[in-house]
Amino acid sequence: MEKNNILKSQKGVSLIITFFIMIIILAVVLSVSSLLYSEVKVIRNIGDSMVSFYAADSGIEKVVYYDRQVLPFSSNGKTHVQRGFCSIFDTCVPSNSGDPSIYCNAVPGGSNPPVAVAGTIDPNNGCNPNVCDDCTISFGTVFDNLRNYSIIAVVNQSGLDIQSVGAFGSAERKIEIDSSTSH
Repeated sequence: MEKNNILKSQKGVSLIITFFIMIIILAVVLSVSSLLYSEVKVIRNIGDSMVSFYAADSGIEKVVYYDRQVLPFSSNGKTHVQRGFCSIFDTCVPSNSGDPSIYCNAVPGGSNPPVAVAGTIDPNNGCNPNVCDDCTISFGTVFDNLRNYSIIAVVNQSGLDIQSVGAFGSAERKIEIDSSTSH
């Protein structure tokens, strides 16, 4: 009789042990899921960061291209200035034709329309494309409503300084070029 009483009191033990094992397995699965979710989030942020960096790099490339390749011409058709940077302001006017990525447009935190401000050394001609020796131009470009960059570029007696901020998703990356220290 005593043996039957012992067996009856042990019938629920296997159910309790199974319940605790299930709780342990559930805790392990939830911990692993939490870690994996964090890792996926980090990887996504790294991707956004790279896209932001390359958007900022695009802004730098645009300014450098205009500074070195788009030089204004005199009336006799020959270039007579060393910088083409100030001619970027003429291109920063939206147009219905051509590639919209070369134009400047609204960027969160950027200036729209683009702004050119002559400096104090030559306030009348500093931003004139034929002179271009004392000017600050800020503008931005938006690609596919997701990626964008904002530029602040300054040309002065010591060179061309460029600050470009690229943004994508929740990431922003900044690139600065200071040509006055590279000489």
